[in-house]
Parts: sequence; structure tokens; C-alpha cells
Amino acid sequence: MRVAQLDFADPEFPVSIVEKPSPDLPGPQWARIRVTGGGICGSDLHLFKPTTGQTPMLMSYVAMPMELGHEISGIVLEAGPGFPIDSGERVAVDPVMGCVARGIEPLCPQCAIGAAASCHNLASREVTPGFMIGYTNGLGSGWADEVVVHESMLHLVPDAVADEAVVLHEPLSVVIHGVLRRPPRDGDRVLIVGAGIIGLCAVAAIKSLFPACHVTVVAKHDHQQDAARSLGADEVVAPASDGSHISELAKIAETHVVGTGMLAGGFQYVIEAVGAPGAISECLRSVGGGGTIIFLGAAGVTEVDLTPLWFKEVTVAGSFCHASDPHGAEGLVHSVDLALDVLASGALPHDLVITHEFPLGQLREAVETALGRGETGALKVVLRPQDMV
Repeated sequence: MRVAQLDFADPEFPVSIVEKPSPDLPGPQWARIRVTGGGICGSDLHLFKPTTGQTPMLMSYVAMPMELGHEISGIVLEAGPGFPIDSGERVAVDPVMGCVARGIEPLCPQCAIGAAASCHNLASREVTPGFMIGYTNGLGSGWADEVVVHESMLHLVPDAVADEAVVLHEPLSVVIHGVLRRPPRDGDRVLIVGAGIIGLCAVAAIKSLFPACHVTVVAKHDHQQDAARSLGADEVVAPASDGSHISELAKIAETHVVGTGMLAGGFQYVIEAVGAPGAISECLRSVGGGGTIIFLGAAGVTEVDLTPLWFKEVTVAGSFCHASDPHGAEGLVHSVDLALDVLASGALPHDLVITHEFPLGQLREAVETALGRGETGALKVVLRPQDMV
């Protein structure tokens, strides 16, 4: 099979597409998946052009060479005896490998409550090095023809979700898990800073799960602004290089600007969807007193002024990947399943947000398209097997 791996063999492009034997199933609770979609995530792009600061603390959690691609949709090809999902079924993959997938007993405290993304054993190297598919080797990945995964990582796809849309479950689930960690009150003024795929997924998630919320989006590029409006954003603001757009945000939040650019009041609920220092600062300046900021942008080492954090008594919640979260009368619901429900509802149309598709062999062109989003108009770039493009 073909797989894209980070190996720095080419000094001009750090990823090679190599031929490897199809991986064996590690056990009877594992399945082989034919990849039908492998999304290119912002975190993947940092490998080619760092924009959010390095994350040296995570070096022990990844494998080298690293088989890339953690946004994965596919079809079951084969599985161990008694596997609960039939061959031929469409599946969405939760890429995180917690205790259950690694066969570790007893489960760590986080896995015991359905929060495998914060598993205490992500660096254990059991089964494979790397904390999740896309950062491992020996299992395949989303940027490959095949991947093998544990049954605990698979979610059946509802009939109402189009084949092309399934791969969107991953970024949408990331947002839903983050939002449900500290949910807004239905009716809150919500500010989303950033309108890449995470920011746009945040619009769809808030409008689907908390429809009474008033959503404002700060979007840099024209095509991002148009997409945010199409997804139901109530207000869309273009950031000014001199920060003067803060006055527009103040008007929306029915407050005023103090000093060099902090809102006296602000938005009760803010989602950081970029990870860059400027976006983090924007969130801190714009949140209201006693408000909440959800960090989804995967920031690394950075420098920002944290004054508003304590001055406004702000609650900050970090979030990573996917989990089972409380959701109304339904009780605990996995964020991937909720994401698939949102996709089934049509709240995140794939033909709006998947702007570019490439066969695996055109990986370099796909990455360049995603990196050049200001010129290419890219929102979500997806890799497909040759026969699907």
C-alpha cells in the first residue's frame, strides 16, 4: 500500500509517499479500513510551515517516521472474528489510541470516563509508538490507501451523510467536544475567532446544538467570510491590521472599547480557532467579564498578554480531539456520533467547505493549496484514492 510519511528524505518537502506492506491486524478486535478520505488539518500544515509555535512537550508522543493523516473516513475491508461491524460498512475513525485500543488494563481514569483523548497512556508505545493514528507508524493512516484500527475507534456512518462528507466528522467532532466541555447558555453572544475549517465547524456546531446563540465570526479572507455567512453566522467581521475592528466587535457586544483595545464588557462565550498569538489576544480582549474562552487552535509556545484573563475573571477551557460528553437528556454521547448527526442534518454542507480534492499522489500540490488558502480559496483540502477524484 501507499502511505505518506514524515521522514525528511527530501530537503525541500519533508513528506515522502512510500510503498509498504499492508499492516497485519494487531488482534481480533481490529479491522482493516480502505481509506476514502484523508483531510489535511491545520496541525498537519504546521509540519510544512509552522505558524502557532512549537510544542516540544509532545515530542515523546509521536513516532518517526510518522505516517500522516488523522482525519479519516473509510470502508471496512476485513476484520477479526466476531467484529461488530460488517465488511463494506462506511465508518468514521476516531484516531486517538487510548487504553482500550492498546489493550491496557485496568483503564486509566480518563479512559474509564470515555475521555481517551486525555488518556494517561498515550505515550506508552503499546501496539505502536505515537498517541494517535496520523502520528504513529506501522498501522497506516488517513494519507494512505489503508489503515488498521481498533473497534473502539470506529463509528458507523448514518445513511443521510454523503460519502464525500464523512471525512468532515473529525474537525467537527473536535469542535463539539470542546464546546460540550464548557457549553454556552443557549442565547449567549458567541464570538468565534478564525474561520478556517475549525472556525466554520464551530459555526455549524453552535447553530445546531445551541440555536438561540447569536454568533459573530472574525474571518480574515473573503471566501471564509462568505462561508461563515452561508453557515448561519449572524455577524461576520474582517480583522483590521491596526486592530480597529475591535470597535465593530464592541458595537455587536453592546459595550465599548477601553484604552488600547479591550472591551469593557464583551462576549459571554469565545472560541479560539486559530492558535496564533494574535488570535489568542483577540479572544482575551473580546471576552466579557466572567465569560468563557474555549481554546481549539492548538497553540504551542507563544507570548500573549494574559491581563484580561485575571482582570475579567475569565474561565479558560482547553480541548483536544474527541470524547464522550454530557449532552442534554441524551446523557453521555460521543462527539464523533454528534458530529455525524450534524452532518446528516445538512448544517455543514460538504460542497461548501470541501473546496479541493486531490489523489494521494498529488500530496505536494494538495499541501501547497491548503497553505495558500488566501490565494486558492481553500477551506478544507481532502486527499482521496486515485479512483475517487
